Amino acid sequence: MNNNPLILDLPPNRVRRNYHGGLNLDRFAGKTNASDGNRPEDWLCSLTEALNPGMANEANEGISRALVNGRPILLRELIERDPVHYLGKRHSCQFGVQIGFLAKLLDPSMRLHMQAHPTREYSNKELGKPWGKFECYLILSVRPGVEPYIYLGFQRPPTAQEWHRIVTEQDIPAMMACFEKIPVKPGEAWYVPGGFPHALGEGLTLLEVMEPSDLVVRCEFERNGIIVPPDARFMGLDPSEALQIFNYSHNSIEEIQRKFSITAETLTVRDGLTEFLRIGPRQIDCFEVREIWVESRSEYVMGGRFAVAVVVEGEGVIHSGQDSLLVRKGSCCFLAAASNRVQIEPRGSARLKVLLCLPGWNDSYEEPTSR
Repeated sequence: MNNNPLILDLPPNRVRRNYHGGLNLDRFAGKTNASDGNRPEDWLCSLTEALNPGMANEANEGISRALVNGRPILLRELIERDPVHYLGKRHSCQFGVQIGFLAKLLDPSMRLHMQAHPTREYSNKELGKPWGKFECYLILSVRPGVEPYIYLGFQRPPTAQEWHRIVTEQDIPAMMACFEKIPVKPGEAWYVPGGFPHALGEGLTLLEVMEPSDLVVRCEFERNGIIVPPDARFMGLDPSEALQIFNYSHNSIEEIQRKFSITAETLTVRDGLTEFLRIGPRQIDCFEVREIWVESRSEYVMGGRFAVAVVVEGEGVIHSGQDSLLVRKGSCCFLAAASNRVQIEPRGSARLKVLLCLPGWNDSYEEPTSR
């Protein structure tokens, strides 16, 4: 009999970055002395190691731990022991012990450095890496007094030659003149393809889901006194080569809103449970994000997939087999593919709102035959 847990409690996994924030993540974790600092991200169910050139090394930084019988164990160790139980036969046959995506909670107190990520095609061909860094945002909340915005794409695109000059000379006024603020608000979902310059505005708390890499080209080398060290700017490449990843197309604010904002699609409405597709195969092939609203105890069918569950509203209990986990706003857990069916039960008068990050299905998959 398989005694592996079906539900893994994932404690906070805070990671250092070149920007400040994290106040709301402290609050999610129940800290009474919540504050901003240099760990503004919580990497959820992560098998991806954080790259922090110029900082002191921390072993396994970015790799999630799960609580099993109250003891923290590296998530990758659990998955390596039984990938079919945790990830499912179909996923593990395709990807081995890899999750295939990376989910994070972000809470910046400052605007992030302008940056861009490589596409998967560029990463495969030029870097010898399996993944690029296509990413999506689900905006959860905004700090009081903040006008929420992001930068995304060039509204006044430079030539490649001019952009090289702007970045290498750190001509910040000329850099920012290439962009306009894109207004955003809580509840919205956006995606950022590889090659598009972008930056999150200050005061946004969001779920970010992406291809599982930490590849980035940073265009600003200093923000609010925080310096990005040379090794963290160009993915180890010459600037001329790294800046080739950029998409220099012109995109007005209206075009960005039309192309890259994502409208929720209602999938299921039944007594006690409503399910929406927030990010799916129209945007990316390696993951999906679904949002479920649970009004009363309801069953959710996993369909052979695992899920990373993030509670963003309310409190309750998640049951699967003999396993049960009490959850509240800010909780994160891993639901093994072997769960098959889970029961989600809200507590109190408020509904339970959960975001589920799931692997994408590859329709070309064929069940391997025994020999």
